[in-house]
Amino acid sequence: MRALPVHRLYYGWVMVWSALAINVAVSPLNAVIFSFLIGPMSEDLGVPKSALAWSLTLRLFAAGLSGPMLGIMIDRHGARWVGAICGAIGGIGLIALGTVHSLWLAYAVFAVSGLAGFGGPAGQLLTQVPLAKWFIRQRGRALAIASTGMAAGTVFTIPITQWMIGIMGWRNTTMIFGAVVAAVVVSVSVLFVRRSPEDIGLHPDGDATPIDPSAVVDTTSRSARLITTIDWTAREALRTGTMWLALAALAIAGAALTGTLVYRVGFWTSTGMSPTLVGLGTALDPLTVVGSIMVVGLFADRFPIRYVGCAGLIGFAASIVPMIISNGEPWTIVAHNVLWGSAAGAYTALNNLFFPNYFGRRHLGAIRGIVMPVSIVASGLGAPLFGYLLDAGFAASTVWEISFSFFAVAAALIFVSKPPRPLAHHLTPALVPAAAAAD
Repeated sequence: MRALPVHRLYYGWVMVWSALAINVAVSPLNAVIFSFLIGPMSEDLGVPKSALAWSLTLRLFAAGLSGPMLGIMIDRHGARWVGAICGAIGGIGLIALGTVHSLWLAYAVFAVSGLAGFGGPAGQLLTQVPLAKWFIRQRGRALAIASTGMAAGTVFTIPITQWMIGIMGWRNTTMIFGAVVAAVVVSVSVLFVRRSPEDIGLHPDGDATPIDPSAVVDTTSRSARLITTIDWTAREALRTGTMWLALAALAIAGAALTGTLVYRVGFWTSTGMSPTLVGLGTALDPLTVVGSIMVVGLFADRFPIRYVGCAGLIGFAASIVPMIISNGEPWTIVAHNVLWGSAAGAYTALNNLFFPNYFGRRHLGAIRGIVMPVSIVASGLGAPLFGYLLDAGFAASTVWEISFSFFAVAAALIFVSKPPRPLAHHLTPALVPAAAAAD
């Protein structure tokens, strides 16, 4: 198929806005929204919050199990029909949640809905992987725009969730959310999502010509040190220390992130803050995320992603300090959420860009399919871990100190995660000496 003229709208930007719409639509599956549902659900079902927190863990575990297969399917077939099926599963799961009357049924519904892969702390596999294939030079900017959907959707969903729960209960709220998720994700996926630019006669970033093979392996250039166009297989990536350092960092950070998200609303309320202040304060988080994602996206293509990610994890650690010292002062919830939201932009960039920038785009779905179960399993354990610590009588400040330590360790691991050296078969004979000199 003949390539489109370069002055015409690059279809990759249609993919960006499609991913943005999907990310907005699935915001009810975010752990932040679950933190507002867990209270009324616990009272209605007559179970402790720590037990109900396992439902979120099961959903994350199910997403981890489906992740490898979803990644491979996206590599081979694209996210069009895969996304439509997952959107239907996620939406029906929320609708079914509104009908449960026992803890075990809630567990079952959450587990099945988790197969759709939405709501993970590392972002949406169905939107990140396709966009990383459509962009190389502008990858940071494109993924940043799409990722604002998760934050922007959460900003609007938080007050809507509180309002809907107040007037119609949590059951009707989840059922309405489910209908919206299914309708938007299915329709957008079928109508607009495509696998890769090459499938419709285009090239990444809308360039008029394909990538110069010599530039792919020129490891001496600044751009090559920031973003590789070498395509590592999942097996090759797993043989690098960089991959394992990143997996460890994301697992540790994910546990702290989910545990903090699920229990921070209850913590702020326990300090004597009014529900209105808690709602407004919590909304500052995703509101700040929108701005921070866009700002970080402008710089993420110009600086090593490990520096960006490290800054985000340090920011998360800093945001925990107001929680450790809080006695109900309003400024502490404001400081926490602004710092947390600011750090989330860099953390989102880390999840979006680390693996395509280090390991290429051809096998990205398979690689992310490996990363997703690890980060999700760890994240799923965070909620019950923090819940049991709190139920066992540990002071909230002690639990937040643990969260602070987790983020600090993750930041150190990411900082030392340098790009892997190309393997011998990645290099042309003429450039092997130059690559060796660059090392």
